[in-house]
Amino acid sequence: MDHPLAPHFELGEHNWRRLTIILGAVAAIEAIILLVVAIILLAPSLSHELKSAAKREATVPEGAVGPHTPAGRAKLVPAKTPVMVLNGNGQAGAAASNATTVRQLGYKLGLVGNAPRMDYPVSLVMYRPGFRPEALKFAKKVHVRTVGPVNGIRASKLGRAKLVYIVGAS
Repeated sequence: MDHPLAPHFELGEHNWRRLTIILGAVAAIEAIILLVVAIILLAPSLSHELKSAAKREATVPEGAVGPHTPAGRAKLVPAKTPVMVLNGNGQAGAAASNATTVRQLGYKLGLVGNAPRMDYPVSLVMYRPGFRPEALKFAKKVHVRTVGPVNGIRASKLGRAKLVYIVGAS
């Protein structure tokens, strides 16, 4: 459209290409700047959310047990922690001699007898729910590396014992 007040531009094919490249580059730079600004503005809240999620993930649920869960502090002193000592290796007198050691360490004795089976290759300490810290403390004192929740023994057979020490072959 010709108008005397409108500027008259003559853009050849070469000038249109150059202008398109320049405008595309300017748009790309603006997009990068907007992206950087968005990252700077959102980073603190995103970082906080990631830290909160990591803390939630790392929190051990109440009552959780396992080799990587923290033991916590023992609530009972040895004199108030009854220990059942069972012979699991078949050697006569194994439970009785280890019961003497348990008593010398200051623990209360529960039942002393035979385990349900006699083929335990290693000694182990088992605990009732809520007594894992006491079990770990006791196991360390008697040099036992295998510790876990009570398994294979009915609660009625445990009596007042909080821990079960099964004497294995080694």
